[in-house]
Amino acid sequence: MVRKDNTLVYLSNRYSLPLGTYNGNDRQVKITVITGDVLVITDSDTGKEITRHRLCYEKGQLIKNINHSRDRSKGIAAYIEQVAGMLGDSTKAQKFLGEIRLRKSRYIRDQLQLIRQSAVENDPSVITKALDYCLKYRLYSAADFKDSLAYFQNNLAASTKQNDINTEIKSLETIDLGNRKIKPQTRDIKVYQQVMNGGCHGTDNSVKAIHENT
Repeated sequence: MVRKDNTLVYLSNRYSLPLGTYNGNDRQVKITVITGDVLVITDSDTGKEITRHRLCYEKGQLIKNINHSRDRSKGIAAYIEQVAGMLGDSTKAQKFLGEIRLRKSRYIRDQLQLIRQSAVENDPSVITKALDYCLKYRLYSAADFKDSLAYFQNNLAASTKQNDINTEIKSLETIDLGNRKIKPQTRDIKVYQQVMNGGCHGTDNSVKAIHENT
């Protein structure tokens, strides 16, 4: 049983538990000793691991992890607020991160760090789509979010490339239409008739006219 000072007694020694483990409801924990004399403490109801200690063979000792006396919840809350802001600081972002914290509380810092790094590298529109996708299909992990970002980022890149191709095609079509409006130079048929009439006095002038019109 967890004591009010967030410790438990095992073989005449006290072992520390994280701050907040005691919740006033006679919380029960399970103690298991594994290879290497490691004491593993888990929640009796959920089976979730709470902490580990090296087994002490002395008597009357307090075996304490200094991190257990720190209120890490405040730091986590601030971290969640920061990451939520990077996801759009919306109700959806808070719900998504809250679900991750609930399911992966032991690894929440690692989860938040991965989500933060992934968000920095992506477009806001992609982040929104990935967030909506994860919430819709209940994908509550940093890895799922990262995969969703990659999927929608690839779609965005493909769409952008296709738009560039369409723009180039339209530009080429405009140029072709312009060329179709160009008409070849034409000459008056009378000029050629004058050239054929070799006996006419205007022959030289007619030939000259052809060269000038060429």
